[in-house]
Amino acid sequence: MTARPMTIQTFSALPPITMEPVAPANPLRGVLVTVFTLKIIVSVFLLATVSLAPPVSSDLQYTTASAD
Repeated sequence: MTARPMTIQTFSALPPITMEPVAPANPLRGVLVTVFTLKIIVSVFLLATVSLAPPVSSDLQYTTASAD
C-alpha cells in the first residue's frame, strides 16, 4: 500500500458562499392554508358531535325493534 499525502484545505481553497435566489411565494398558498384550516375545523366539529351523541343502547326503540 502506498500512503497518500494528506492535504489540508485552506479557506482560500473553499468555494465562496453565495445566497440562493429566493423563489416567489405561490399565489395559491393562502387558499391551501384556508382549506386545511377548514378541514380541521370540520373534523373537530364532527368529532365533537359524535362524542356528545347518546349511545344507541339508551333508546328503547332500537332494542324493541331488534327483539321482533
